[in-house]
Amino acid sequence: MTPIIRGAHPSDLPYLYGICLKTADSGKDATALYSDPWLVGQYFAAPYLVRDSSLCFVAEEEGIPKGYIVAADDTEAFDSWLDRFWLPPLRARYPLSQIEAHKVSDREKNLYRYINRTGPFVTRENSPWLADYPAHLHIDLLPDLQGKGCGRLLMERLFEALAGRGCPGVHLGVDGQNLNAVGFYRKLGFEDLERPEWGFMLGKKI
Repeated sequence: MTPIIRGAHPSDLPYLYGICLKTADSGKDATALYSDPWLVGQYFAAPYLVRDSSLCFVAEEEGIPKGYIVAADDTEAFDSWLDRFWLPPLRARYPLSQIEAHKVSDREKNLYRYINRTGPFVTRENSPWLADYPAHLHIDLLPDLQGKGCGRLLMERLFEALAGRGCPGVHLGVDGQNLNAVGFYRKLGFEDLERPEWGFMLGKKI
């Protein structure tokens, strides 16, 4: 059956959590790397759907979501919302003290630090390119949807939605080990914005 691309709905949230975890190891299943199966989606998927579902789309097969793209059209505004609304209860649930008490993995440690961070990661002061690429996105597909053109279709739906808002460009970060993803983004017209030690920061004009 041909996968269907559609707008995301709050009822898709459980699927987003599952897809996020099963692709969180540079595109591979990260279930074994997290003691809390919800943790990755708490940061990289759920807040986007909760804040603005109109910039979130899913790829479903036989009625089951197996891939998604989520985005924010203004990264600085999103980070401000995240800090005020989304992160406070997560900071209470995932305090830094648990890092040693629960002996969490290195992957979990990083997410605990992201959740408990102070101040945004990306600003126009530390990333001048943000003015031209203010939006950002996360896209994940389960293996059985990969290679079927779903990634491109999800991207195109998002680009159309961002263009409708007059957004000039979008950026994303890619793990340096995920070279297949880097190649995919370059084919879609993404270019290097900077090369942090962990990988690539890519951007595309809308």
